[in-house]
Amino acid sequence: MQKKSARRTAALVGIVATPLVLGATVGAGTASAEPWHIGPVYRAETSGEGAEYFCGKAAALEQTSGVVIVPCTFDEPTNVWYRVVFNPASWDFDF
Repeated sequence: MQKKSARRTAALVGIVATPLVLGATVGAGTASAEPWHIGPVYRAETSGEGAEYFCGKAAALEQTSGVVIVPCTFDEPTNVWYRVVFNPASWDFDF
């Protein structure tokens, strides 16, 4: 019985860890700065006047239901503020 429990736990950890690792590595090192959504991990962008302010406010709201993996960071080539968030309530696949 313990083997089944250990296997289930390992599978669950793998399911949760895969999007986190992918979001942390792809989100921070993406050459083309575009929003994406992989499972519960997504990259959100804010641009225009007041983008830094709105990015910070959105990140503060997202911290109530998820975990901000990459805080608001300015991407100079595309002139946008972005953040990478893990939110278990929002599952989607959009590249």
